[in-house]
Amino acid sequence: HQAARRATTLVEGELGQARQVRLQKKLDAMAINFLSESVRSAGCDSFADALLTLEGPEGDEALANLAFVGPAAGSCWGTEKKMDALFFELSDADVAAFVDAMMLPYRPGGVQGNQMLRNLVIRSQPVSDGAVVALCALLDDESSVLESLDLQGCEISGDGCKGLCKSLNANTTVTSLNVSWNPLGRKGGLALASLLERNVTIQRLTLANTSLDTQAVVALYSVLREQTTLREVDLCKAVLFSRQEDSTKHAVAMLGQNASIEYLDIGTSQLADLGASLLAKTLRTNTTLRCLHLRSNQIGIVGGEALASMLMQGSALVELNLSGNRLSDDGAHAMGTALANNTTLRLLDLSMNSINDEGLASIAAGMGENSTLTTLKLWGNHFSSGSDAVNAFDGLLRTRFDALGVEVDFTTYTVDGTTMIARV
Repeated sequence: HQAARRATTLVEGELGQARQVRLQKKLDAMAINFLSESVRSAGCDSFADALLTLEGPEGDEALANLAFVGPAAGSCWGTEKKMDALFFELSDADVAAFVDAMMLPYRPGGVQGNQMLRNLVIRSQPVSDGAVVALCALLDDESSVLESLDLQGCEISGDGCKGLCKSLNANTTVTSLNVSWNPLGRKGGLALASLLERNVTIQRLTLANTSLDTQAVVALYSVLREQTTLREVDLCKAVLFSRQEDSTKHAVAMLGQNASIEYLDIGTSQLADLGASLLAKTLRTNTTLRCLHLRSNQIGIVGGEALASMLMQGSALVELNLSGNRLSDDGAHAMGTALANNTTLRLLDLSMNSINDEGLASIAAGMGENSTLTTLKLWGNHFSSGSDAVNAFDGLLRTRFDALGVEVDFTTYTVDGTTMIARV
């Protein structure tokens, strides 16, 4: 426990507040507590002995929020690399030992650890289906109060996912499930679709990079049409390989019927212009979706203009991510016009969209009329030093953006009378 507290102090001291916030967000805002490190530093012989070292309210809080983050997280899964020294590995046997310990009183005469644990992260660990079997025992325990389970970046297969879903079928406490970056395949995707037909407690589901096939994704979209519990769904690059027409129409049909999903990430899904246009048409009547992520979807001018038209005519969206597409100047011009008229959008990401000065100037002009957008991302486009677009944004940064608190991913500066731009 003392080692865990020193680790938290290191995070606060070396990473700074802003980076700490980003790190905490990536770990689903869970407390950084390394129970197995306590086993080593305190000389405990087992997880059960380590539980006995947790005392008072701080011990209760530590036990409620446990994170076991593997070494691969620093290089593979996007976690801050400065945390590498604090990572360690778990095996399937370690997870089984941990579950056994959670079934015991963590204080003499006290409640079981499983009756305290609410948020569990086992991320980027070399654990597989054997660990899932152990975790199922935790989920099957009627005294469990677990609310969030994060198994991102492990080695869980479709069989493991199927077993996990079987336990979750009867579970009534878990509201958040993250199994992204696991090779779930068709079997795992179909198992999750079957789970969602019955489960009425899961509100957040993350399935990014899970090597699903088209059949599994179509099954998921079909179930989501009638789902009333889920609020957030992440299917970014969930399919190993797919043609545009394979899943687009099912995603559109789902959004046309679902009335609960507020956050949807379908980045890297090969939507292209047709998919973006169909989505734009559907979103004009969808009143629940607030955040839509469409990054890296090969969306060009036609799709960009369709989405811009949707924003102008009215939409419930407050966040739209179109980074890594191909809007170019014409698509940017349409977005600039939309910005001048839209009053609901709060975040717009157009980074890396092959936009030149002409298109960037249109966006600047739109922002000159917009008073509701609070975050704008444009880095990765083609700014030219001293251009009209750069000068326009320089003026906005000094006046309107400063007054309205608009955050951008770039800044301007002057060298020998020429306005330059740099990434923040």
